Amino acid sequence: MKTLTVALIVEVSMNAVVEKMRADWILVSEARKASGDWTDEEAQDIAAAIRAAIEAKDRTVIACWSSWLADLAAWVTAWNLICRGSEAEMKRKAKEAREKQQGERNG
Repeated sequence: MKTLTVALIVEVSMNAVVEKMRADWILVSEARKASGDWTDEEAQDIAAAIRAAIEAKDRTVIACWSSWLADLAAWVTAWNLICRGSEAEMKRKAKEAREKQQGERNG
């Protein structure tokens, strides 16, 4: 019974890891292809290698792919946040300049 419980926990945990990998893959592959870092063919090759590890239930290789994807996804997310922050600051400064110009014209 204990072995069955442990096996079930491992299976549920692995399913959660694979789901996280899928989410990371979407983010990473779109960003890498959009930036020109990966071609469609390279993305397909990487996806095939990840899929093979999952189908083989190779926990060691899955862990490596999972860690790699999570790291890349974190970088994409951080970069997007930096860009959004910069854009917000530029918009704020543009608004201030516009309001200052309007004030000078009206004043």
